[in-house]
Amino acid sequence: MVTFNHSDSGTPEKTWEAAHWPDRFAPLGLDTLKRLVVVSAHPDDESLGVGGLIAHVAGLGLPIVVIVLSNGEASHPKSQTHDAARLAQIRRIEVTDALAHLAPNAQVHLLELPDGKLAEHVAIAEGAIAEAIGDAGDSTWVVAPWRADGHPDHAAASAAAERAVRERRARLFEYPIWAWHWATPDDAVWPLETVRLFQLKPAERKAKARALALHRSQVGPLSDSPGDEAIVPPGFRVHFARDFETLIEVGSRPNSPADARANPDRTVTAGYFDTVYSSGPDPWGFETRWYEKRKRATLIAALPRQRFGTALELGCSTGVLTAELADRCETVLGVDLVEQPLVIARQRLAGRPGVSFELRTLPGDWPEGEFELIVLSEVGYYCSAGDLRRLLERCRASLAVGGVLVACHWRHPVADYPLTGDAVHAQLTHVVGLQRTVHHLERDFVLEVYEQRPALSVAQRDGLVP
Repeated sequence: MVTFNHSDSGTPEKTWEAAHWPDRFAPLGLDTLKRLVVVSAHPDDESLGVGGLIAHVAGLGLPIVVIVLSNGEASHPKSQTHDAARLAQIRRIEVTDALAHLAPNAQVHLLELPDGKLAEHVAIAEGAIAEAIGDAGDSTWVVAPWRADGHPDHAAASAAAERAVRERRARLFEYPIWAWHWATPDDAVWPLETVRLFQLKPAERKAKARALALHRSQVGPLSDSPGDEAIVPPGFRVHFARDFETLIEVGSRPNSPADARANPDRTVTAGYFDTVYSSGPDPWGFETRWYEKRKRATLIAALPRQRFGTALELGCSTGVLTAELADRCETVLGVDLVEQPLVIARQRLAGRPGVSFELRTLPGDWPEGEFELIVLSEVGYYCSAGDLRRLLERCRASLAVGGVLVACHWRHPVADYPLTGDAVHAQLTHVVGLQRTVHHLERDFVLEVYEQRPALSVAQRDGLVP
């Protein structure tokens, strides 16, 4: 949900001028830039946020790719003169014209994802951004809307960009738009240590102003009818007439979850996941990616028994795997440390007997009771080394007689995580009293089953072998 009202007067530009931002923040140098990928949630985001930067990079003769995720057809939901289809057509033309003015040689990709629902299509956006980045590494810069801008589509665009950048090892910067409207210079929301300013030359400011003017459906009214008012009126537009543009470099904030990569003794906290889930209800693509569906099928197939009584799923997220576990277990308790995914999980499995969800911070806030099955899937690498040892000991102590522990983790390194999946599974081998009965290793993930010693094989349980 949008957290502001564009029709409000907002923060005056004089308030921002009084903050003297050009004197407070480091300039953005372009020495390492060889390729620019611009991500726009809606047509005009790119012109508002980084129109001057686009014009500058175009002047350097460097390649530019602009990815516009939606057509912006929901900009005037109360219009009585323009329906969504007509607005989409108008805004496609506007953004094409604006970019032709800013960077005539830029590649422009219009993904035409649904305006207002980008959170449901993060995977598609990620793929397009990753393809645009290519294999050039950190000489490619991606600029995307700021994750804290107050608009869910901007958060989704940020999430897609961050995933693509992580995969392709590019650099990521984010540009605020609506924050100039609802925030103030003293708000704690600003990550001051990583704010960078890009100074615009007069020709670049002029090019940006012209590009903004070409977004006629946004900077002016569609008509005199109610509901057709300008979305970017003069009082808001003035924020983008400055002689500098503001970007936020992602990945080096001292108070961000990215610190975890440098400190294996620090467990990732709930704030990290609050940010992740703010990008949409399925930030990891559990419901859409074949990789995730196949991995779940592999996990379910690896269970050594057809039925279990009680099961505990650690880090259940939105309950996608929980639903499949419920088909094999009498009761399933899913736990997670943030509420957003649990709301979705409860809705997903509403009415399913024996399924419950609880908000808990592990390993300290451990549920009572014994469990015949404990599932530790994509959770262990968020723990510090010490917390992982405590978590695994809790798992061992909570297994019922004949209980089964299933662990599955992504094997590729992730900057935000204190540990790798391989490190998690290496620690599993040291848990006293458990015997590994399944070891499934792929390039992407490792899946293992541990049972109490002495463990029987599936064939032994079925009487096929002594």
